[in-house]
Amino acid sequence: MDLELGISLLTSIGVIVSVIFLAIEIKKNTEAVRSNFYDSFANSNREFLNQLIVDKELGKLFEKGTKSWNNLGEDDKRTSNYLYIQMFRIWENLFYQNKMEVLEPWLWNSNKNTIISYFHLNGIQEWWKFRRQSFSREFVDFLEKSEKPENEIKVIEDLQKTFKDK
Repeated sequence: MDLELGISLLTSIGVIVSVIFLAIEIKKNTEAVRSNFYDSFANSNREFLNQLIVDKELGKLFEKGTKSWNNLGEDDKRTSNYLYIQMFRIWENLFYQNKMEVLEPWLWNSNKNTIISYFHLNGIQEWWKFRRQSFSREFVDFLEKSEKPENEIKVIEDLQKTFKDK
């Protein structure tokens, strides 16, 4: 009887140790997944912004389109359309990573503010009417139900006017 009890006790301890080990491994794996996503997201942002920095005309077009997409010519609409699709795909991915609770709340909140601020710019709203069907229903709902921020994002042209007025 004592031998059976000893074996049973050892088996139970083995199961408990295995469960603890498994829990530690799952936590490490979750942290690795988060870290990989953060790195991937940072790289996507860097690549997107880098193209606007390297090609100054592209950067100007990006900003011009956010003010009024309807006033752009055909070629500029085509180019800015691809830029905005790229930007919103990055943000749609971030939106879903947040839904899956991969993101820390602070990271989501800071990016959510940027997303909503850009979404409510006049030129983006003009573009959105033609492209909203290209994105998931949940992401569209999130954007369209968001409130326009009081403090609108300013393009460089607007910032320069602000500094000149002071």
